[in-house]
Amino acid sequence: MRTSHLISFGLALPFLWIASSTQAANPAAGLWVGQVTLTRVNETVVGINAANQAVAPDPSVTTPVASAAHLRLILHVDNQGQVRLLKGVAVLATTNQPPEILITDPSLYPNYASLTTIGRRIAASAFDFGDFTAVQALNQVAGAAAAAAATNGNASAAALAAVNSAATPPLGASPAYLGFITSSTFQSSAGLAAAAAMAAASQASGSTQSQIQSQANAAALKALADGQIFSAADGVVANEAKLAGTFAAGQTLTGSIYLGASHPNNPFRHRRHPDHTIGYPITRALTIQFDSSSSTNASLTVGFGVDRITGTYREEIQGLHKPLGQNQNIGLITDGVVVLDRISLKDTLNQ
Repeated sequence: MRTSHLISFGLALPFLWIASSTQAANPAAGLWVGQVTLTRVNETVVGINAANQAVAPDPSVTTPVASAAHLRLILHVDNQGQVRLLKGVAVLATTNQPPEILITDPSLYPNYASLTTIGRRIAASAFDFGDFTAVQALNQVAGAAAAAAATNGNASAAALAAVNSAATPPLGASPAYLGFITSSTFQSSAGLAAAAAMAAASQASGSTQSQIQSQANAAALKALADGQIFSAADGVVANEAKLAGTFAAGQTLTGSIYLGASHPNNPFRHRRHPDHTIGYPITRALTIQFDSSSSTNASLTVGFGVDRITGTYREEIQGLHKPLGQNQNIGLITDGVVVLDRISLKDTLNQ
């Protein structure tokens, strides 16, 4: 059993109690909170050399920055080893076993109003994202309509089949996602996508099937955007994002987060500017490579029963800048180091 200890760590993180808890079956299970320190970034500006020639830096190579950026990072590992990136988490102490509750969904706060203890909330403001599953559902509706229209098939039936398919949500789907796919807004996407796809296919007669399908798909997507269907999908709340890989020394975690063009917090939007009512979709691909077990900094106990793990962090962002590189497929890249401390052994969320 672990005894309670008062700990704190950087970036003004509030003091938290690590309450007694039995070690879970997965050795990494629990709540990990720490800091990413970004020290390198790729260059995007084309310079002029002494011969007055334009010289473009290699966008795949990162270079040192003058001043490091510090980001708080929150990860949770469950008993099966599934790692989740969290926007924020409230830690509520209880007198029951296990002795704490980890809440990532703010809508659940009223369920714990009877607790007499004061919870502590930790937030990672640099990691904001929406539910990409909702956007994928709309992409599938548009794609199904376009494929049928390009072959003179029944685009309406194909789009409706895609809508009905989305009614079987992926495992672990959030209540917000379930609410979206059962809403009249999402249900109307079949008719909008089919009508636009058929009209575009009709106008593209004489083109190849591939070209017709591409134009039909673009028209269907535009119709869904104009009909504010994508806006509704971008507004679906997601509090967690699953990462692939293993949380352990020498192992790697990978994943991506998505911020839709119509997401309320998209940085390109401005509610008071008529030209900035919609932004650009932003995708962030994250990679964490933990230090090997032979490294003295890989995984250690820093004191008072607190576990720590270190590694390197790399991120590539698409959508904040025009694509870079000869093939126009490289985003903004930044990397640095990450240090994570385990502040709770609780292996479940929202329970």
